[in-house]
Amino acid sequence: AFKIPTGSMIPTLKIGDHLFVNKFIYGIRVPFTKHFLARFYVPEAGDVVVFTFPREEAKAHLATQPTQRRQCIDRASLEEEKDFIKRIVGVAGDTIELRDNRLIINDVSVKRTFQEKQTTDNYLYPYSMHEIEEIGDHKYVIKFEGRDDDFGPITVKDGHVFAMGDNRDHSSDSRCWGQVPVDNIKGRAMIIWWSIGPDSVRWSRIGSLIH
Repeated sequence: AFKIPTGSMIPTLKIGDHLFVNKFIYGIRVPFTKHFLARFYVPEAGDVVVFTFPREEAKAHLATQPTQRRQCIDRASLEEEKDFIKRIVGVAGDTIELRDNRLIINDVSVKRTFQEKQTTDNYLYPYSMHEIEEIGDHKYVIKFEGRDDDFGPITVKDGHVFAMGDNRDHSSDSRCWGQVPVDNIKGRAMIIWWSIGPDSVRWSRIGSLIH
C-alpha cells in the first residue's frame, strides 16, 4: 500500500489517493535487498512506478548542474530515504527531449490530444492544459501551464529509466535530479483502493485502475 503525498502526478493521482503497488510484477528480490532472484517483466515507458529515491546519484547529478536547477528538489529528499512515484517515459538507450512542453522520444514527438483547459490561481499562468499523451499502449492525461520547459536531449543510461510526473510543471523528477536505477523500482502502481480529499471521501476514485 502507498499513499500519495504530493500533487506531482495530478491529474492521474491526487493527494490523498491510497494505492496498491504490485511488488512482484518485475520479479522476486532477495529479502531486504535490491537484488533480484528472478525477473519477470522489464519496466517500460508508460508504467507508473514507486521507487526508492536515488539519493547518492541525485547528489552527484545536482553537483554538475547550474545552481537554479537545485531549486526543484527539497533538501530532505537528499538526506532521508523516501519513496517517489512517477511515470517512466524513457528506458535504457532512449533519447529524451522536451521542447515547448512537448515530450520527444528518439526524435519522435509523443502523440498528444487536447482534453480540456482550466483556470488557475496563478496570474502569470492563468490557464492549465489537460492533454491525453500516448506512449505505446499507455494513454494517460498530463497537466501543464505553458511554462518554458525545454530539456535535453539526453540518453537514458543502461540499468536506468527516465521518470516524470504527469503534473509536468509541478514535479521533482528526472529532469531535475537525474535518472532512476531500475534496481530502485519497488513496483508498479495498479489500483486506487481509497481516496480522501480535503473535505470528504472521493468515492468515485475508489477501485480505479491506474493508467
